[in-house]
Amino acid sequence: MSTENVVIIGAGPAGLAAANQLKLYGIDPLVYESDQPGGLLLNACSVINYPGVPEGISGRELINLFQIPSMLIFGEVTKVYREDHLYQVHSNCGDITARCVVVASGTVPRKIEISGVAEKPIHYDIKSITGFYGKSVAIIGGGDAALDYAMSLSSSCIVNVYARGDFSKVIPHLLRKVLLLPAVTLHPGSLPKSSFSEDIIVVAAGRTPRVDFISANLLSSPPADGSFHMCGDCGNGIYRQTAIAVGNGVEAAMKVARYLKDVGIVK
Repeated sequence: MSTENVVIIGAGPAGLAAANQLKLYGIDPLVYESDQPGGLLLNACSVINYPGVPEGISGRELINLFQIPSMLIFGEVTKVYREDHLYQVHSNCGDITARCVVVASGTVPRKIEISGVAEKPIHYDIKSITGFYGKSVAIIGGGDAALDYAMSLSSSCIVNVYARGDFSKVIPHLLRKVLLLPAVTLHPGSLPKSSFSEDIIVVAAGRTPRVDFISANLLSSPPADGSFHMCGDCGNGIYRQTAIAVGNGVEAAMKVARYLKDVGIVK
């Protein structure tokens, strides 16, 4: 079984930032990605608070500015635990050991029960929605993600956004932009709803950290020596922003590099 200096789990903004920072130290991490590089940025219509792009930038455009790691494996990590000062990393591509692990696995959508839509596709993101020009879309959710999805889809679809509340928790800048879109109609206080007439259903009802593969010991008592880090959306609670994730990734990489130097693995 091979031993890597650093394994990064997830190639979203945090994981990619960590990989790039490690490369500056001459360390090539092994990066696992279960889908495609970019994470939730691939859903974002407009990132408006990222430094250097005051006019905003689409998530896909922004992720194209990131460097893709040279050691990228498309596979899903199923278990991580520490044993004798090494991390055991199990995946559907095989098992390896690592001296350091950076978890940047992001989040998974919160699934909900929806009645009356058995014959219609239900999506929990929009990156996979293609070829639906001129269709109608129901978005279920009253947060920033729901309205960002609405903006993205409004150029090709008629969009109705249904929420339990009144959209008062949405970033005001985003809400003002959506209200100007003729293809988008907001329906506050409309949930629960027994049926939907739209062609496509998109659920944006919140997300939870994807940490099910991490051992209970690592989650409850992570090592303080700098060899293990959780960064980005999987560890930031409600503070899920691209700039924060990137900063987390850079910080984790700096601490990992320090650890490897202290134990004599790298100079």
